[in-house]
Order: sequence, then structure tokens, then C-alpha cells
Amino acid sequence: MMVGIGTPSGPTTQPPGWLAVLPQPPPHNMKSPRPRVSRVLAILPSALAAVGLATADTSQGPTGQISASSSVVRLGGLPTLTWNIDYPSQIDEYVEVDPPGTIIPKERIRMEIRALGAGVTSSSSRGGFSFVHTEGLFRYNRGSWQTLFSGTNPDVEQNKVVFSDIVDANSRLRFGGHYYYNRRWSNFYNSSDGTTNVRVLKNGDRVPTTFDVASVPTLEDFIKPYLDASGKVRIGPMDMIVMMELTHTERQRTSIGYDLQDMVFLVTFKPL
Repeated sequence: MMVGIGTPSGPTTQPPGWLAVLPQPPPHNMKSPRPRVSRVLAILPSALAAVGLATADTSQGPTGQISASSSVVRLGGLPTLTWNIDYPSQIDEYVEVDPPGTIIPKERIRMEIRALGAGVTSSSSRGGFSFVHTEGLFRYNRGSWQTLFSGTNPDVEQNKVVFSDIVDANSRLRFGGHYYYNRRWSNFYNSSDGTTNVRVLKNGDRVPTTFDVASVPTLEDFIKPYLDASGKVRIGPMDMIVMMELTHTERQRTSIGYDLQDMVFLVTFKPL
């Protein structure tokens, strides 16, 4: 949000484990009794890769394993394939939110945090703008505040994990932020200050502004991939997003500047 005066070919290459189970081609004077076997086995690796089984990552899609009953089969043989698909869990099984901005794990779990963006800007007399130095912080239970990010939006590396640790069941995970402008720090908004300027949202939640945040001209590029066309959050099933409003007070919630994108973090949970 803007601040300013008065506003606060290889043909032999196959995936590992599959080359040995493919039937060898018959001599030229013979016909294969089961021509469909090799076709099915050749297709399976790419089909599995397409659904995320053969190349397993990720925290957001199904993963799984597949195996054959024998590493080598005779011509015409039919190996038995077995597989298992693990579907991603839902975040509600592992953590809950104490509104508006505190996360409480239900069990001991690993938490990773990434900064997505820092949207505080200042305007110039020529009509342009520049990003303002912003800090985002994290607090574990009653411990001291730890800095997760300090800089301007161009300094953000979205793929960088800025915090990774195992957190205990029933602990309190809080977030906060402020910015530096005109030689002074702004008010420090945080999860436990009694305001709603720090929000924790999950996949499918609507950003709680008084307008459609996805359609306003002030929507920052860094947040667009994480919202759908209707302004609902679009993240993984084990993610939460922390959105902060640092330049406007609760009394200014009807202002288009109250858009909750002044400091944004993505929080990912990984069961142990």
C-alpha cells in the first residue's frame, strides 16, 4: 500500500526401473502373442508422471510409489503392478487459527516460512512511486520477535525459506510488521495487538477487505499468483498465507488502501 503525506533422444532412454520389465521385440518371423503388454508398460511411466506419481514432489499434489512383481519377464509374460497414492492432507487436520492472525498447531510439526512480498510504497511529486523499507517478524509463544524479512520488495526471494523449525503442539505462532519512512518507524502491527491488521488465511478463504481485492489497480504483482479471479486465496492444502496491512488503521478499512498486502508470508506445514 502507498504511503505519503497524510497517509500513515535417446531412443534407449527409459525411466529407471522400467527398461528391464519391457518385453523384448520378437524376431522378424514371429508374431508377439500379446502385443498390448509392451505398449501398456511403455505408456505407464509417462502417464504416472503426468499425475505426479513417477516424479514425486511436492507438498501440494498427490505422491506415490509403484513397483513390478518381477524385474525381468519372459516374452508374453504379465508382471503384476502394485501402486499406492498418497493424497495431501488438509491444513485443518494439523493447525488452527486463533483469529485474526495467530496459528496454533494441533501436533508437533515442521513449519517453513517464505516471504512473498512487501508492498509499502511512497509516492513522488512526479507521479511515480518507490518501495519503502519494511520488516516482517515472527514470535514463538512468549519469546522475542525474530526478523523474517528486512528490506524493500525487490529484495524478496519468494523461493527462499526464511524460517524452518519444528514447532510444538498448542504453541502460539504470531506475526507482525512495520515500515521505516521519513526517518521513523511506523506503528508495529502484530497478531496480538487487538487489531485485525494481521490476518492468517488458508486456501479458499476470501481476503477480508471491503472491496474485491483481485480487481483493484493497486493489487501487487507478487500476490496475484496466490489469488483467484474472485479474490479468494489459492495456495496448497498444507499452506497458510499471512497478510498484513501496515499503512492504514482499522478505521480506514473502507479505503482502497486497506488491502492487506504490505507484508505477506507463505507458511507451509510438513507433518513429521
